[in-house]
Amino acid sequence: MAGKPLGRPFAAGHGMNGLRITAVAALLALPGASVGAEPMRKAFVEGWRGKRVEIRKTLLTLVYHERGKIGKVYHDKREGLTVVTPSSGSLIQFDGRDGEPDIVARDPQQVIDRIGESYRRQEPLEIGFYLRIEPQLVVRYEAGGALVVKDVKVERNRVRVVFASLAVDAPVDQLATALTVQWPTDFSAAFTERPLVEDLIRQFVSERGESRTTAPAGRH
Repeated sequence: MAGKPLGRPFAAGHGMNGLRITAVAALLALPGASVGAEPMRKAFVEGWRGKRVEIRKTLLTLVYHERGKIGKVYHDKREGLTVVTPSSGSLIQFDGRDGEPDIVARDPQQVIDRIGESYRRQEPLEIGFYLRIEPQLVVRYEAGGALVVKDVKVERNRVRVVFASLAVDAPVDQLATALTVQWPTDFSAAFTERPLVEDLIRQFVSERGESRTTAPAGRH
């Protein structure tokens, strides 16, 4: 420290314990550091993952082909479109990629039309155009149907609940649909928003039977 000679001994009551306290204080001062944050979020994720649920409100999934930058086409990719917010209700959103903004609408056809506009790309040598994202269809999962929670992802200001189908012939590891809870601010360190987030999730799905900590066999 400035103004103190090198090699000055620690004052009484300091020493290594004082160093540990200082180190802990410095760690807690780091941006994003929090005590108990991860256990709270982990408990939320584990509380939902693997649960069988019944659909209460329609969930939408876009099935599309995606063309990579070197020309390879990835067929029948799937993305859940349903988003719910605490203030604006539910809406339909396709997350932007390839430098494009998110597409938000109230009608699935509007999303498809805007994807066609936003992801139109010119072929090499200017011989035509192709769609970087090519929508195929929108799948509707209606009220009364059953799904299983495949995964839950807590991000900075949103929660994404990913569902898998319970049908025996459903492809292994295929996403059926997803629900995104979009929060207006960053979540608190202690994730105190959990009850409100769960209320929004339960607008769309209700728990069905005994909760499970793991997904069905083949759905990891």
